[in-house]
Amino acid sequence: MLYQSLESFPLRKINFVKTRTTILKAVTTLLKQEEYSAITVDEICQKAQISRGTFFNYFSTKDHIFQYYLRIFTIKIALRIKLWDVDMSFEDKLKELYAWVSEEKQYARFLDSYINVILNAGEESNEMKLIDAEFVYFFNGIEEEEYVYYNSLTMGKIFEQLCKEAQRSGEITLQKSSKELSALCTAVISAAYVADTLNKDEEHLILFNKVWKR
Repeated sequence: MLYQSLESFPLRKINFVKTRTTILKAVTTLLKQEEYSAITVDEICQKAQISRGTFFNYFSTKDHIFQYYLRIFTIKIALRIKLWDVDMSFEDKLKELYAWVSEEKQYARFLDSYINVILNAGEESNEMKLIDAEFVYFFNGIEEEEYVYYNSLTMGKIFEQLCKEAQRSGEITLQKSSKELSALCTAVISAAYVADTLNKDEEHLILFNKVWKR
């Protein structure tokens, strides 16, 4: 029943989706007990009940599981943004994005990996793309001609677009390029999350949001 949406696809693609999602679910279960960096491929294989050979048929490295998760998470965020009211303020948008990140428990566990990707290779280096069956399984309302766009989308690109709109409306007066502002969005949300974790008595996002007015 879980994979009922895939009935129109050939068995090869159905099995592909089943195996990749089984591996991802095994990792998210392990994340309840230990940090992502500490999880081994052998632990993942044992939890997913697959062989190492099968694992490496679907993910070249453990890091590719994070990239796969990040691809799904980014598309999920983009679809939720499409439902926003056109009059929503920039700070309210960041507040909602922060809430989404906070409620996604796996994202918090993957935070170190996300920061490492940004500092080293960049989000554009994400090699993990969804196949058509995965788009159908995970999402509703994405047309086939949009697959390429969503497979190239990054959180950085999402932040860039939000910042461009905020600059046009005067909500951001800081004189920086949209790419620099996008990096600030990542920093603000990540820093607020860490600060809130250390001190739950204050909403730190409000404090960090002061950076946009200079």
